[in-house]
Amino acid sequence: MSNIIEQLKKTRKEKKLSQSDLGKKLGLPQSHISKIEQGKTDLRFSTVMDMARIMDQELILVPRQLVPYVRSILSGESEQERMWQSDEKDAEE
Repeated sequence: MSNIIEQLKKTRKEKKLSQSDLGKKLGLPQSHISKIEQGKTDLRFSTVMDMARIMDQELILVPRQLVPYVRSILSGESEQERMWQSDEKDAEE
């Protein structure tokens, strides 16, 4: 969860949205947003979803086995090369 919160904090700052402004949109005090970003409070999933959507982000569940491929797509790296190399290695063995 901490990775998600860090990304949301980064996005909030990029959008020049203060903790207070985000709190107003969520109906939460600024102090609570601060605690969320510091990892000092347990969150409801719905709060995380609301935070993301306010900042034009979307949370998506991905099957664990597909995470490396999704990450490579998002980072712009070529996962396809790794896939072909893996297949070749399997064929050699």
